[in-house]
Amino acid sequence: MSDSVYLDPLNQAVADQLATEPPIADLTVPEFRAFFERVQQHEPIPGVTRTNFTVPFEDGVEAFVFKADGAATNELPVIFYLHGGGWKGGNVNIYDSICRELALQTGYAVVFPEYTLAPEARYPTQQEQCYATVKYVSEHGHEHGLSREKFAIVGDSAGGQLAVATTLLASTRNDGIKFGVQVLLHPITDTVTSDRDTPSAFHFFNGPFNTVPFMRGAIDTYIPIATDRESELASPQKISAEHAAKQPPTLIISSAVDVLRDDGLLFGEILQKAGVDCAVVVAHGQLHVSLVLEATRKGPTPRAMMRLVATKIKETLS
Repeated sequence: MSDSVYLDPLNQAVADQLATEPPIADLTVPEFRAFFERVQQHEPIPGVTRTNFTVPFEDGVEAFVFKADGAATNELPVIFYLHGGGWKGGNVNIYDSICRELALQTGYAVVFPEYTLAPEARYPTQQEQCYATVKYVSEHGHEHGLSREKFAIVGDSAGGQLAVATTLLASTRNDGIKFGVQVLLHPITDTVTSDRDTPSAFHFFNGPFNTVPFMRGAIDTYIPIATDRESELASPQKISAEHAAKQPPTLIISSAVDVLRDDGLLFGEILQKAGVDCAVVVAHGQLHVSLVLEATRKGPTPRAMMRLVATKIKETLS
């Protein structure tokens, strides 16, 4: 990383701490999952109730529902949150805080599908599980106090790739499912280019935090067959012009100090050129997933970005 790169104090402290630990690319899958659990330990934010139901798809997909205490009991608009972690890490406890924040700031329900991680499952299983959860809510949401038609989708990192795949499936399968808005937080939009030949990949090849070697390993684990990565469902930057034009209004937030910064920017440009209402924001002084990490999410920039996300969703679904 160049000495001229700026990180705000909270993000710099995280970068300094991570510099004392083994690179995440060197961790085995169990070690990475344990690392993610450790750095995300926290006390749950009060004022939100978390319940769950099982989506009857294949072996079942566990979906968790976050509702602010005192929120309406019926027909709550739904925010589907698809988590990151390189498709091989992450669970509802790790993402508990951001889901609670979204529920509190919007007054809507947040539905978190706990898709099967790689390598236990491979592409396209995860996106099919996410879509199955959306389809289930569109048919049975009223049984859980959820709207069956007012939908937003939020995905971070690997979850950003899954979010675009889910909205693509919704626009092509004729199930009558529509999303009012899509929010992509530092998303992965290219699984083809293993060397990630973008300026951000060059500048932040070895981090801090997220790295090109980690991304290579994550993609290999999730999509081991190289030709599968050419699909628009695997690599959103491969989206056809026709399908790009059908994408919902979109907000993309990229972190300035992140190997994936340009993934978000390039996909945003594709949507804008297709005529989609797409806003693209780069969060200054931020590491990858600073809106999610417990050590950084309370900083001024992540707080402002969360307010932006909540406002965008409320304006669209109200």
